[in-house]
Amino acid sequence: SNPAGSSAAKHKGAKMATDSKRTIKVFMASPGDLTKEREKFREAIKHLNEGFGDGANVEYEPLGWEDALASTGRRPQEIINRKIDECDVFILTMYRRWGQKAPDSKYNSYTEEEYHRALNRWKKSKAPEIFVFFKRVDAASEGDPGPQLCKVIEFKRKLEETRQVLYHIFDTPESFQKEVDTHLREYARGTLPPADAIQNRVEIPVANLEELEEAKEIAEKRTKEAEKANNAAEEMRLRLEAEQLQSAEDAAELSREGKIEFAREKLTKLTAETMDIRILSLGFEFFYRTGDLDTAEGILDKRLELSENNLPEIAAAWGNLGLVYKTRGELDRAEELYRKSLAIEEELGSKEGMAANYCNLGNVYQTRGELDRAEDMYRKSLAIEEELGHKEGMANNYGSLGVVYQTRGELARAEELYRKALAIEEELGRKEGMASNYGNLGLVYQTRGELDRAEELYRKSLAIEEELGRKEGMANNYGNLGVVYQTRGELDRAEEFYEKARGLYREIRSPNEKLIENWLKELRK
Repeated sequence: SNPAGSSAAKHKGAKMATDSKRTIKVFMASPGDLTKEREKFREAIKHLNEGFGDGANVEYEPLGWEDALASTGRRPQEIINRKIDECDVFILTMYRRWGQKAPDSKYNSYTEEEYHRALNRWKKSKAPEIFVFFKRVDAASEGDPGPQLCKVIEFKRKLEETRQVLYHIFDTPESFQKEVDTHLREYARGTLPPADAIQNRVEIPVANLEELEEAKEIAEKRTKEAEKANNAAEEMRLRLEAEQLQSAEDAAELSREGKIEFAREKLTKLTAETMDIRILSLGFEFFYRTGDLDTAEGILDKRLELSENNLPEIAAAWGNLGLVYKTRGELDRAEELYRKSLAIEEELGSKEGMAANYCNLGNVYQTRGELDRAEDMYRKSLAIEEELGHKEGMANNYGSLGVVYQTRGELARAEELYRKALAIEEELGRKEGMASNYGNLGLVYQTRGELDRAEELYRKSLAIEEELGRKEGMANNYGNLGVVYQTRGELDRAEEFYEKARGLYREIRSPNEKLIENWLKELRK
């Protein structure tokens, strides 16, 4: 099958060039603080035309205000608007600025006018395809935005609520170029998911939510006691504490509903103001899970400052910092932090904390390929979890040991361990663990050459990860499905899934993005 050919019927605005190539006109709108990104947009199109375009029988034509400037020496909006009316794809890119004021328009800026012109056309004819990209803004700026950034944040919230348009976050001009590349390939193939089908939810761990709820109930009870005792100062302090805890709960609910920007606003403000470790812990989980590792690390630094001589809190913060560095691929620093956390947990005799750190150290060694050391750590962790009767911890370690055995090629032993882990996860109703083990079992079947069974398991895993909004898990499954299709010789579908995986890994700043890029290079040779 030819995916580019099949999508020509879907995208009626795309015209056929004289050499029978399908021309896809792509307009980019952006305020003035994204000059480098505009250059990268043109570079992305140049590279697509030199490679992918030939194979897919398409040619991309870049459009923007620069073209009007070149032909007239000024920026007449009517010429720009005509280009928007003829484009097949409209790309809006935003950072901190809302755009240049438009005195002759009902909109606040030319950029806003351009977006609404494209959107109104899309509402009538389902064309052009609209992509919106936001360059990541640090949490401190979002917590205290000026009038321009305020409008950008409000616009992002509106997109989350209406779900009419796809949007993504990027970090650098280079990552923006990759986003443009990925989305334009998917457009040409006709494989873009509908905007309202994209899950952009963040599930906060249940333990964090239970801790908040318990703390809120205690604060409310003590507020009533202070009120009876006529202790106005204590009553006010406790009311503020209860309000902050409620606000944190509200933010967790917003993130679960997919209203990420509303949740981000609340948690940015809360984590800046609060001295409550529980709220900081929830804030860490949110920012870590949305890929904002710098903000997550800043929250942990604050948590360490507030912990002073509270050893359990220090150990927990160092363990989470290890997780941040492991996610960045800085394994030596991650190992150092896990060992610092472990030393405190051992000193305190905290078996639960020791088990967690042994497991985390096992993950570091496994990533390095030091399988014997990884197995030793997982078995130490497992022994403690079994002693404590912690089924969740037991399941984690069974699954991790399964990965060790699978890497060694001992597939029967690996499958046995994955199934032990899966049985516990199903008993506990832990969807995250079920997804992980379905994915691992898929790898076993794939290695055996049982591709249909592998695909079935990857899709079961993917469905759960999408439901949970876990981007890393979704990316893992997209990558694995890509391998299945590549093995079958279905190279177009393989490329499609690798692109999906690469985009998600980029969003969460995972080092796996480079791995997928290498797979794509090999595939395209």
